Amino acid sequence: MSKAQKLISGIFALVFALAIAPTASFAATNYDLSVNGEHFTSEKLTIQCGEGTATYDPATQNLTLNNASITNAVDYGGIDSELTGDLTITLQGSNQITFNDNIGIMATGNVIFHGSGSLAISVAGDTMDGISVAGDVTMQNTAVSIHSPGGLGIACDGTVSLDNTQLTSNGLYAGIDAADLVIKNGCTVNISATEQNCNAAYINSTDSSAGNINISNSAVTAKSLYPGLFATGNMTIDGGTLQATSTVDSPLWAKGNIAIRGKAKVTLSGEYPSGCNGNFTVYEAEIDAKNTSQNNIPALADCPTINDDFALTYAMAVDSEDTSIDLIEHDGAEQAKGFLHLYKNIHFITGEKTVTYSLPFTKVVKKGGDIAPGKQEFELEVFDVGVGQIEDYSDVTITATVATNGEGEYENALTIQGPKKQVDNITCEGFCVREKNTGIANWTYSDAVYQIFCNDGATDNQGTAQPSFEVFPVELVATDSGEFYEKTQDTPVDVMTFENVYTEKAAPAEDTKPTEGSDPNANNKSDAGDKPAAATPHTGDGNAPIIAIVALLIAAGALFASALRMQKR
Repeated sequence: MSKAQKLISGIFALVFALAIAPTASFAATNYDLSVNGEHFTSEKLTIQCGEGTATYDPATQNLTLNNASITNAVDYGGIDSELTGDLTITLQGSNQITFNDNIGIMATGNVIFHGSGSLAISVAGDTMDGISVAGDVTMQNTAVSIHSPGGLGIACDGTVSLDNTQLTSNGLYAGIDAADLVIKNGCTVNISATEQNCNAAYINSTDSSAGNINISNSAVTAKSLYPGLFATGNMTIDGGTLQATSTVDSPLWAKGNIAIRGKAKVTLSGEYPSGCNGNFTVYEAEIDAKNTSQNNIPALADCPTINDDFALTYAMAVDSEDTSIDLIEHDGAEQAKGFLHLYKNIHFITGEKTVTYSLPFTKVVKKGGDIAPGKQEFELEVFDVGVGQIEDYSDVTITATVATNGEGEYENALTIQGPKKQVDNITCEGFCVREKNTGIANWTYSDAVYQIFCNDGATDNQGTAQPSFEVFPVELVATDSGEFYEKTQDTPVDVMTFENVYTEKAAPAEDTKPTEGSDPNANNKSDAGDKPAAATPHTGDGNAPIIAIVALLIAAGALFASALRMQKR
């Protein structure tokens, strides 16, 4: 082959390579996500779903459903995701996934639902789940309903987390089956299961740190044949309401611990007692537990422990003979706490204990002016408390006033009364006391400041002992880090003392005047020795020297005029 032929062949090869290069460089990218039977690609980011759409943003892995109606699938799942990382599903409008024999949503990673719209999933068929996710399922500020009569409502290998969400999930085997369950911030959740030996929420994990149910400030309803809520770990109900029902077993059970707090209202109904294998602790809550069995079986498996900071305030029981018993009235609050697990029906309420701290103080009143002090009331104030500011504790009452009447020493006490936890927060790191300057005229106010350190104990409505405390005088000291109160001595004083001085002065004396109403005939003559010196009598002609001067001036004028006339002649 000649050189010319080789050159021509090279040119043709280059042209051919350039011709096919665009095809290789710009081939469509396939994404591991399909909706309604179609895959998303770089050239197809919107899929028609009935009269609505599904739009995918690959940069954020966000799928937006806008009034979408999904009825088709490539394989399993009207939405099928094999994406790595999180798939976020944004709900706009009213969206639906409907199948007779398929799964609603499948994902190998985490799925996050949010948006102002809603999603309704209705799937039929054996073992067909509404949502089946290998990672976590999170729902935030949205609404989802699931009906899965042949499978699980939500099947999740990780954590199901619901935040301010409305969820209804009805399944054959469980409404929610997950490794952990978190429900918080005002959710409304209704879950159920209809199969024998199954739970509305079955939370199970081989990881010792998982298998937990945490519900806070939400309204949850759970109903199933076996316990409505079941956890292999711990269960915490913090605020809100819970209604758990079992038609043949315990309405609620945990293999770990159960804690109910935050004024939660829990209603339990089942044929076997509710409880746990660990510790059942009640803080501030209301629990109404009923056993629906025909047999004489208690509503609670074991007696719950009421935390030391809380007291039993109401306890009404119903025994096997359907007799109502007020346990507090019958046995007293302390004894009744040990009987809560003995009755077929038990309804009890706990509240935070009220404690009182009392610290004596002395008020010293002194006279510093001409007038004796009269009645006056003085007040102390608490500041620089252990946690936060004293204004944060609206449920705590502080009384620290003393009424005085004249000079002397007056004894009284500063009292701090309120819920135990709040009072403990005020006193836990010490607090300061000083006199409140109300600016009443003629009074000086004490500049004394004391720091109080309380030790264990308090007087509460159950008779707990009064705490001990140490009182130290302090003064404000400026440092490089700011101003702080520091002790002026290392030895505590027995009592706080505050001194006030009344400084009003008497008014200055005025000129003596006859007293109104005095006797006009009284002898007011002065003694002889008090007579005033004699004075020149007044004659009434005090103007004579002036008249004489005027007459002389007139005469002088006349003589001068006469002399002038004689000269002219």
